[in-house]
Amino acid sequence: MAFRILTQVNYSAGENPEGDSGLRFTTSLLHTLVQEDPEFHFYVLVPAKHEEIWAAALSHPRITPLAIEIERRLHGGDFQFCPVRLYDSFDFRRFDVDLLFLNQPETAPALLNFFNRQTFHNVPAVAYVHWFDTRRPSTPKETLHRPALLGALSGMMVCAAVGCNSAYGRAQILEQAAHWFHKDAITSLNQRMRLLPPGIDVREIARGRVDQPDRRRHRILVNHRVLKYTGVRTLLTSTFPKLWQRRRDFSVLVTNPSRVRLPGTMTRAPWLTINTLDRPEYIRQLWESDIVVGPHRACHWSISALEAICAECVPLMTRESFYPEMMTPLLHGLSVAERKHIATRWFYYRGSLINRLSQVLDNLDAERLVTRRIAVAARATYDWGTLAQSWRQVFREAERGIPMMAEKNPSMRRIIELMRVEKRVSKIEILRHLRWAPKQRALSWTAFRKRLKAIAFEDASSPEAVFELCTDGEKPSETVSM
Repeated sequence: MAFRILTQVNYSAGENPEGDSGLRFTTSLLHTLVQEDPEFHFYVLVPAKHEEIWAAALSHPRITPLAIEIERRLHGGDFQFCPVRLYDSFDFRRFDVDLLFLNQPETAPALLNFFNRQTFHNVPAVAYVHWFDTRRPSTPKETLHRPALLGALSGMMVCAAVGCNSAYGRAQILEQAAHWFHKDAITSLNQRMRLLPPGIDVREIARGRVDQPDRRRHRILVNHRVLKYTGVRTLLTSTFPKLWQRRRDFSVLVTNPSRVRLPGTMTRAPWLTINTLDRPEYIRQLWESDIVVGPHRACHWSISALEAICAECVPLMTRESFYPEMMTPLLHGLSVAERKHIATRWFYYRGSLINRLSQVLDNLDAERLVTRRIAVAARATYDWGTLAQSWRQVFREAERGIPMMAEKNPSMRRIIELMRVEKRVSKIEILRHLRWAPKQRALSWTAFRKRLKAIAFEDASSPEAVFELCTDGEKPSETVSM
């Protein structure tokens, strides 16, 4: 039976939409889920200005991209919701929704209000928190970050489940929530939170593999956004120049996925190359690099650092973030000496990064031997195919909370009689038969839909909801949509 999920994308790279991390996350997750579960069908609200790119990336019979005017996150897209545009893009009479999946929890109150009060639905929402920005702005006005925190927290409070990519992030969220909400609300939020780390596409990483070239200079990779919060600018203006004064046997490649414009004084260093790369070239450069630096401590996860580790780059990671948690599952099977080596050589505090870099550069061949074993474990642990089951369970758990309409309900009886006569009936035909329309029903269509899913077949490969009443002895679960 079809399980239909509506999601709105969360993107920021307007200058380079193909390199946007939101595109990579959304497409990888959705493609994996529709492969793992033939009942899933996703409607994806994609930015109209980049419709062609998103539609190509989401190409699948059970993924329906719907273009809508969405601003990128840096220009207010994280709070944007327009019911008029949603009506224009999403046909509520033909399409159906069982669940909202929101990578932007701050949009949950508005979208739930729209679906469950303004239209005849009663759908739950699953939010996902990829990054919870708890940083105070670098100005005397230190309260400017509070509206964003409260917006995200309020959205989480009204969701059936909240996915978070790390225990580190969950702890930060609960700590911030404790400043604003009653302890009972904090307990409820904690119970609804699920740890769902994002994954990587192992096959894509493997396709870009190249042999390590012989170089006089070892390459250090920085594959994060060149913004202040990531710590990359400090690397370029302070850390690497000081390391260059000590030794000149390295080069630095900065991938700059968001095409941030940098001052010439920062970009003219002899050891530095800054390139925005397409995806195949980016993967190839991962394999050709020796060391990846994970500088930021404000984020909860880093897919880019994980991709570099899977491509056998030696990682240098700050201790003040999620990196120790990310590495823990990869240490099983290693000797005590290898674990101690990783703990003392691959992690740093801000004041020790230059010394750590020098140590790794001096012993790079030995570091690579350990890295290869870690890369094997990372590819097995964090592949989307491995992680998909946990995501699927969270969506199914939220679906079970939807109430079901009683079969003896008069309107439900009329729907069943119509299906017995017509055999195959679409949602729009049911609504016309009963003369129902949005904003005209006190009863929830979602409850009727759940009863229909228990007694009828529905093809998940079609974006339109079409029901076929089961014959005696049949159950919807006995057939599988392909």
